[in-house]
Amino acid sequence: MTVTESTCGQALIRLLEQRGVEIVFGIPGVHTLELYRGLADSSIRHVTPRHEQGAAFMADGYARISRRPGVCLLITGAGVTNAATAIASAYHDSQPLLIISSATATRHARKGHGSLHDLPDQQKLMAAITASSETVLSPADLPAALDRAFAHMGGHRPRPVHIGIPIDVLAAPYPAEGGDLPGTVSPGATDIPAEDLAQAARLLAEARRPMILLGGGAIDAGEEALRISAACGAPIVTTVNGKGAVPETHPAALGVTTSLEPVYGALQAADAVLAVGTEFSELDYYYQPDIPAFAGALIRIDRDRRQLRSQREPALGLAGDATEVLAELAARVEPLGPDRSEEAATRAGELRAGLRWWPGASDYFGVLDALAAALPQDAIVATDSTQPAYVANSYLRVAGPRSWLCPAGFGTLGPALPMAIGAKLAQPGRPVVCLVGDAGLLFTVAELATAADLGLPIAVLVWQNHGYGEIREAMDQARVPHIGTEAGAHDYMELAKGFGCHGVRVSSLAELDGAMLSAFSAEAPTVIELDASALAP
Repeated sequence: MTVTESTCGQALIRLLEQRGVEIVFGIPGVHTLELYRGLADSSIRHVTPRHEQGAAFMADGYARISRRPGVCLLITGAGVTNAATAIASAYHDSQPLLIISSATATRHARKGHGSLHDLPDQQKLMAAITASSETVLSPADLPAALDRAFAHMGGHRPRPVHIGIPIDVLAAPYPAEGGDLPGTVSPGATDIPAEDLAQAARLLAEARRPMILLGGGAIDAGEEALRISAACGAPIVTTVNGKGAVPETHPAALGVTTSLEPVYGALQAADAVLAVGTEFSELDYYYQPDIPAFAGALIRIDRDRRQLRSQREPALGLAGDATEVLAELAARVEPLGPDRSEEAATRAGELRAGLRWWPGASDYFGVLDALAAALPQDAIVATDSTQPAYVANSYLRVAGPRSWLCPAGFGTLGPALPMAIGAKLAQPGRPVVCLVGDAGLLFTVAELATAADLGLPIAVLVWQNHGYGEIREAMDQARVPHIGTEAGAHDYMELAKGFGCHGVRVSSLAELDGAMLSAFSAEAPTVIELDASALAP
């Protein structure tokens, strides 16, 4: 190979650069050396987490905030399986991740030779948790594989995709490059019959009790949804993944209250419901026996045609990008009657005033009020599976989209810290907060070192209830003895210090504001321990 030639691994990095990739997350290994040879001469920034699960969660957080795919570079076998939980979480929440891994050498693949990092069938394993998984068997096939990957991530439903490249192919010479860069992939073509749009507009305009429901697929369509709300008098409620699609301080906004009465009842009784970018997951109706039955006309909008009739059959199903379809629909609803924005605000206010919370939720209102007072308006909050975060989903109000990172669908522990790191790298100028339980933090606690190395001033709020408080309560309700629930660390302040972070123990709500302010101006992350027993009402 001459000095002007490159390996397939080096070429891959150039191809990613051409496609606009600015940052990758990964841990170098002997199987991915050619990728790192390429990175040495690239403008792409490499971030080294302390565990591959952290890499994929960081990529997820980056994708949710940047609106671009998060990219991971993983080694064969062990690196892939370490990241599998975070990849499955991104799949559940329809987030675009590009997972590039090495693979067992072609002469050993699927032969059980006991090769280093070997899996019986890595491609099949990844196919179960991605939209697409393929193995590149020749350097010449690499550009087309990347084109297909980016098409999947920008297509009808963005989800993780995986490309595996055998180690001998990564090291093979790459053929002379040529040809045009790939074309831009449409986020979802909108080709809806005019009569369907007209019928949807009439249903909404003529409704006396309409409601609008926005899911994660409508996270960037808030402006268009508000136009329709004003035209037909509909309050707007969101799922957790749709949180912030419309400012939750807006008079017509109900926030994430799908499972709370009287909002749940209002969805059931509405004579027209416009549901956008939601799959009707049971998780968004957790405190109800089932998802709403919808007595009135259900109008569904989704990029994924398969979702239009999932769970609940609509009166009308409109396939396309949420922003595009809502804009067309708004243009048809607005001329059909007078402005009804005051009606939408009045109905939303009445529903908010009557909210009935689940037992124990109010125990967290005080600490969440203090947190809200300390949060800058443009803050990004990444949450984990912990009791105050469950309440915060519905109780805390955010000012806009892509401000709330809560991978509640897959329900794993540990995503908050690495997702906060990815979010901060995507938007360095915005304050970032991680809200995590003490036991949940330990799942990915090593990423404190990553954040410290990067000098990221992230506020890491640790809800200290000495283990798995939620599970203890569930055991009490089921009359099961507490077994395995005392799983915290012994000293989070020393732990923070050991990772190169600041540590603050907060014992009163009055101290939280100052601790947060200091964290946002620090040169490293700040672990802020919130003592659950001291802060209890």
